[in-house]
Amino acid sequence: MARQARLFIPDCPMVLELQGVAGQDVFKTREAFSIFHHQLPLSAADESIGLHAYCMVPARALLLVSSPQAQNVGRFVQNLNRHFSPAVRQLQSVPSSALWEPRFKSTVVQPGLRSLKACLFVEQLAARATGAPDLATYPWSSFAAHAGVVNEAWLVDLPVYWQLGNTPFERQSRYREFSEQGLGDRDGAGLAHSLQTGWLWADDEFCVQIQDVANRPVRPRPRGRPLKATDSTE
Repeated sequence: MARQARLFIPDCPMVLELQGVAGQDVFKTREAFSIFHHQLPLSAADESIGLHAYCMVPARALLLVSSPQAQNVGRFVQNLNRHFSPAVRQLQSVPSSALWEPRFKSTVVQPGLRSLKACLFVEQLAARATGAPDLATYPWSSFAAHAGVVNEAWLVDLPVYWQLGNTPFERQSRYREFSEQGLGDRDGAGLAHSLQTGWLWADDEFCVQIQDVANRPVRPRPRGRPLKATDSTE
């Protein structure tokens, strides 16, 4: 059976997950983290990608991006790996011919509040994977920039982030408050499931509205054959 195309909706946020081969660590040194972090905005600019959030932990990287064209997303990941892999091989031993699993995972996210939750989901990877107690001091996540601790002008703010306040200070303060409320088990599990399966993370109304714009079905079709006109419901 042919592999289903990666879900894409123009300019809608996407969560991408890059995972080390067989779950092995990709970032083994601070220099490896630094090389990837440095390359992120360069590859995003090369492929016309809006990079909204990121987080790297030893065996994984989560990115929140948007793009007007589907092919740009794949080219962005290829560009990133093309520059990162040779550089990191000079710093650390690599047990296989590849650093990353060959196919990255992704899900498209409904704009608005869900995209802000997706931003926090990406940044909280540091806490989930490493137990980092304070995201504001974790150096390999965009949380510190969104919370006003550091300045990363190359990040592209989500429209919903801009709506948090009229000034950078207001937006940063309210994002910190938003993060303190937490993502919630239901949202976290729902987004994680969508990331694993590749289906859209959205409410029912948005799914109906956006289906004609998407490149494929946004949710699984109901099981079983559809009813024919002659089928009886009695």
